[in-house]
Amino acid sequence: MRSDGSRNLIINGIGSSNGGIVRNAKIDGVGKVDGDIACTDFILNGRVEVLGSVKAASAEMNGSAVIAGDLHAARTRIQGRVRIEGDFVGESMEMNGTLIVKGSCEAETFNADGKLQLGALNADTIHITVHGNSSVAEIGGETIRIRKQPGIDFAKWLRVLPLPFGNKLTAQVIEGDHIDLAYTTAEVVRGANVKIGPGCEIGLVEYTLKFDQDKSSAVKQYKKV
Repeated sequence: MRSDGSRNLIINGIGSSNGGIVRNAKIDGVGKVDGDIACTDFILNGRVEVLGSVKAASAEMNGSAVIAGDLHAARTRIQGRVRIEGDFVGESMEMNGTLIVKGSCEAETFNADGKLQLGALNADTIHITVHGNSSVAEIGGETIRIRKQPGIDFAKWLRVLPLPFGNKLTAQVIEGDHIDLAYTTAEVVRGANVKIGPGCEIGLVEYTLKFDQDKSSAVKQYKKV
């Protein structure tokens, strides 16, 4: 996106600003923006609340952000916690932390390392490493790979405790060409090549070319279509 604005939106320390069309938007500290923002670069180091939508060529957020509308950014990088009340649309998403999108996510590449709560996710290439319990209603893409954070699985030591503890992603439907899942719970998985790795609970798998299942996972029904 090219911005026609002649000013920058800068917040240092604690402050607030109106939105608008600007060259760059940068928040260092704690900020509040009243209205939509259109800019070339949206940069956050700290915490911000945007009472509107954000459109940018690139968005880099380090810290905590709440966006009341949509986030449209060609390139997005997140380190921290971001909540989007609307939709996310972009070319690439790189996330390390927590991402909550009440609407849908659409991108060419989606790489997430952390915790997700998404209404829907559509991307050509999807790589997710889950930290804690995550949920995505529907996932669609060409290449889909889901794993959990490597390391000690403390859940086995805490089974006696009534806590929602674990590293797992829950979805209703997962559809793609090449699907490789681990520690995933889904009602339906559809794809050409489907690999169900460890820690999965799947209701139905429909595949057209190849299907592999780890012995430790549960698949109620599978069929070639």
